[in-house]
Amino acid sequence: MFAPFRTFARKLRRFGRARRGVTALEFALVLPPFLLLTVGLAEVAMIGLAQTSLDFAVTETARQIRTGEAQNNGWSASEIENRICDKFDDFLVVDCASNISIDVRHFSSFVDASNNLAAPIDNGQFDPSGLGYAPGVASDIVVVRAYYRWDVLTPMFERVFGNLSNGDRILVSTMMFRTEPYG
Repeated sequence: MFAPFRTFARKLRRFGRARRGVTALEFALVLPPFLLLTVGLAEVAMIGLAQTSLDFAVTETARQIRTGEAQNNGWSASEIENRICDKFDDFLVVDCASNISIDVRHFSSFVDASNNLAAPIDNGQFDPSGLGYAPGVASDIVVVRAYYRWDVLTPMFERVFGNLSNGDRILVSTMMFRTEPYG
């Protein structure tokens, strides 16, 4: 009855004293967390680059609304989207036209503007139906918001970085300003 146990114990001691393959075992233990950290860092860097690029594009395009160029030239919402996409695509190769949504509104006061800026995400779904384009006139308070649907590149990080139920992330860039007294 004890013979199989002694044989097993002897093999276990011999396995514990063996030094061949220790490096491979240590590498196998360290590799998964290292790869997870590296891929996660790359994902965070891509999202950060996309957010910074979107902020730049919205800032540059909102300047044309702030100075009255967009209003004087009769630019439509699609024209503003195209201008944002032109700037956004400078740094990243993305499908901007099908993933961007804009919301441009004018308000009578900064308090009204800040009270009416709810995110268009409902039950984990992006709902662009409430977005509009009304850039206002000279000396109006205007809020320009751009929403970009970013596909999280690594499926295992969709639950971590995604803010929609399908694992995508909505990047948001907002500019609030009073338009210049253009004429």
